[in-house]
Amino acid sequence: RRFVGARVCSTLGPGRSACRVGMLLPLPYIQETLGDEATILFQSFSWSFAASCVLLVLWRGLIAPVVAANRSADDLVFLTNSVVSLFPALTAPFLAVQALWELPISDHATALAAAPTPLALRAVGLSCGYMAYDTVFCLAHKQVRHPLLLGHHLLSILFFPYATLRHRALLVVLFFVCTEVTNIGQHVRIILLKLGHERSRLYLVNGVAWAVSFFVVRILPSPYLFYKMADCSYAAFSRADFVVAWATMPIPFVLNSFWFYLLASGVLRFLRTPPIDALLSSENQQQQQQQGRAAKRR
Repeated sequence: RRFVGARVCSTLGPGRSACRVGMLLPLPYIQETLGDEATILFQSFSWSFAASCVLLVLWRGLIAPVVAANRSADDLVFLTNSVVSLFPALTAPFLAVQALWELPISDHATALAAAPTPLALRAVGLSCGYMAYDTVFCLAHKQVRHPLLLGHHLLSILFFPYATLRHRALLVVLFFVCTEVTNIGQHVRIILLKLGHERSRLYLVNGVAWAVSFFVVRILPSPYLFYKMADCSYAAFSRADFVVAWATMPIPFVLNSFWFYLLASGVLRFLRTPPIDALLSSENQQQQQQQGRAAKRR
């Protein structure tokens, strides 16, 4: 109670009646504060959803007819999905990184019950707004409709705002938002593939860089996050908060491990496959050798 009272005093000023150290805040003020946080988050959510729709229109109406005019309808769906998906990957993680530095990460008593800063609210809102758009896009296009992806989006849309506005495990939520930066490599790969550049050096370099960044950003920090989840205090959590936290927090870690396995396997298969030029050269050499042996027989 002293911590809450002191914190509010710094917000309202020393002359306000709510700033009595050791006293609980009045209910109207708690509602007002929650409203301010929710307003910032859902404004960011709305702007992100709207920006994704605008990018969709710009791509389909202006850019795709120029750079992807000869692509199939299926290729255009994948290209559209990846072009728009670059927007949150290039924005939300960088807000989330800054917001992480504002959390009391080293204080195990408050690390999982810290209140969100405006940067954190905007990062979470931006990420969830895009996922709401992408859910609609995936439902409308069977080419990119996948139960695992839809489940990931729906859980995030439901529980990221819940955890943020309840001041529960914000550290973990922001980490998950940060990991979206690895989607840059994923979507650049799809764009190159659908535009016919799968045998280019850029495609190879991007694939390897994507695999490395995925490991560094998503896999490598996971033990530290699990340590925080296990060792930090849950004193501020209700029983429902605790159950929800431990029922949902491990899911992205499991998905990251599964996706990294698929990613690493794909990269290894690609690296083991000889380039088409090498295959053609090998076939030409075999034909020349066969022709030489046939000429000797004559």
